[in-house]
Amino acid sequence: MKKIFLLIPVSLVATAGLLWTNYDDTETPNTITISTKSLPKDPAKLFSLEERSVRNMIRYGDEKSISSFQAYSEALDTALIKAKKLGIETQNTQKMLSQYKQDSQHLMQTASMYSQKLHTYSKFEATQEKAFQVSLEQIGLYELKTTFSNLEKARVEYIKEPSLQTQARYEELTKAMTQMISELYLDETIEKPLISYIKNNAHYFKTIVSIYTTVGLESINRLHANSYTIKAQLELLPKS
Repeated sequence: MKKIFLLIPVSLVATAGLLWTNYDDTETPNTITISTKSLPKDPAKLFSLEERSVRNMIRYGDEKSISSFQAYSEALDTALIKAKKLGIETQNTQKMLSQYKQDSQHLMQTASMYSQKLHTYSKFEATQEKAFQVSLEQIGLYELKTTFSNLEKARVEYIKEPSLQTQARYEELTKAMTQMISELYLDETIEKPLISYIKNNAHYFKTIVSIYTTVGLESINRLHANSYTIKAQLELLPKS
């Protein structure tokens, strides 16, 4: 493909420079502060908090999510025991929760080995996303914006329901995105932070692939599939 020359506004150069220099990975990721006295009694809400703990580990490398998951899990077990004493059938739900807990703990323990990487990549993305999007809008190339949108969709799809096909699609889109940016022949102060953002995105994705591969894609997909059924069953239980 021939090089494409674009006239970039001075404001974009300033924005790109700001994007490149303001990165700081010393801040801690978002975490959940738990007060046992304020834990909800509703089993469905407790399960939602369990799911959030798992997401916090995957998204932010939040080590505290392991202990928060345990606290919510124990509270949910207690709620189901109370429901069983009232004559409510909970055996099937408890069985599925046992499998869900096993899969979740394996996933979080594996992810904890990559927690620093996950934190670094997610922090970079959080601090640079807005400026990156502004740059895409100012460049105004439809194909570039569409490719990035598809790349993000592939990443979300893989995180929720991983497959080798989705992984391959994401990797192809990353290469296409990087190539398009380089072929726009942008000033280095603009091109460098854009490429860095995409590389960071790819580093995060590769880390998730490593975690999922270690845990097993079957286990990850079972985890997500079970969560939908568990939610439906918990919604039928009486609210305390």
